[in-house]
Amino acid sequence: MGQLEEPPEDAPQYSCFEAAREAGVLSETNAAQLCQGARSDAPAKCFQRVQEEGFLSEPQALQLCQYAQPSDDPASCFLKARKSSFLDETQLLLLCRPLIADQMNLYPYGL
Repeated sequence: MGQLEEPPEDAPQYSCFEAAREAGVLSETNAAQLCQGARSDAPAKCFQRVQEEGFLSEPQALQLCQYAQPSDDPASCFLKARKSSFLDETQLLLLCRPLIADQMNLYPYGL
């Protein structure tokens, strides 16, 4: 049997996965789902922040943070909008999640 190779140090999905696992708030399965298609560890950081400050359920936090990039910062969007609006959580998730998340739901096999 062949030996498993270590993932490259610069693999963004793997660094996200490791960050999510180290935070200890997700199962490995959910960490893998969160970090699918990640370009950095931003989804893991988003998830951890929303779980600490936002009181979202795990599925809601996954929905908000999957595909997050440092430039999006969906956690800040959600937390600010929650304090300053009367929208319910479902509407806030739709408002703040990265645009790519909607595109992936429409075109799961790419554009």
